[in-house]
Amino acid sequence: MSQDLASAPNALVSDQIVFMGISDTYVPASAMETIRSAADAANSASVQIEGPADRANAVKQELIRQGAPAEAITVRPTPTRPLVQAGDGVADPTGRRVNIRFQ
Repeated sequence: MSQDLASAPNALVSDQIVFMGISDTYVPASAMETIRSAADAANSASVQIEGPADRANAVKQELIRQGAPAEAITVRPTPTRPLVQAGDGVADPTGRRVNIRFQ
């Protein structure tokens, strides 16, 4: 499912989503391939990160660690939503997501 987002210089880069743990403010290992691909793409496109401020900033810092230029990244904090329980008793992950948008 992962793809090299930076392989074609003028290709349209698709937005990415990172899901964080219930009370986590760090990027999970399961999202590192997405982060690496997004960091590569950030070298040719500006990036806007949307999500709860602490989680969005964690994604920004990880993008920078992976080589994305800090000046290409902006953070747009969104209100933190309370966790909603899904039918199976598991918290709905939509309140824990951070969107990575390319412009």
